[in-house]
Amino acid sequence: MKIHHVCQIVSDMDEALKLYVDFLGFRVVVDQTIPGGRYFTQPELDDIFKVKDARSRMVILWSEEKTMIELQQPSSPMVQKVPVENLHYGYVGFSELAFKVDNIAEWFEKVTASPYETQTDYVWEIEGILKSFIFYDNDGCMIQMIEDM
Repeated sequence: MKIHHVCQIVSDMDEALKLYVDFLGFRVVVDQTIPGGRYFTQPELDDIFKVKDARSRMVILWSEEKTMIELQQPSSPMVQKVPVENLHYGYVGFSELAFKVDNIAEWFEKVTASPYETQTDYVWEIEGILKSFIFYDNDGCMIQMIEDM
């Protein structure tokens, strides 16, 4: 079994696209309000979102390596931000979105020169296995960069 894609709910799609497209290099393959077009009927989306008259901006992203990410910014139901401390370790749920990279030092330099906050001010290592660091997106979600050793 392989992971097909991940879906992240975002509070501001334009800010999320600055991260995923402009900063991380993903390509937009779908950017559409749903339901609409060939994506979901109103009854389907209502059933999936569990609200009447569900609506969302859905963006599908692809990386060069064929990693797919789905971003959703629902307008019905309205997006509610999770308190940042509840997005980190110690709470149930997926905590990190981790990307495998080839040059961790370059990525760390790029992130520390950006407006994104890092979790630590250094790249940490699990001896002989990997090097890694974590930074936060605009909603406070953790994004991990990992280089296998």
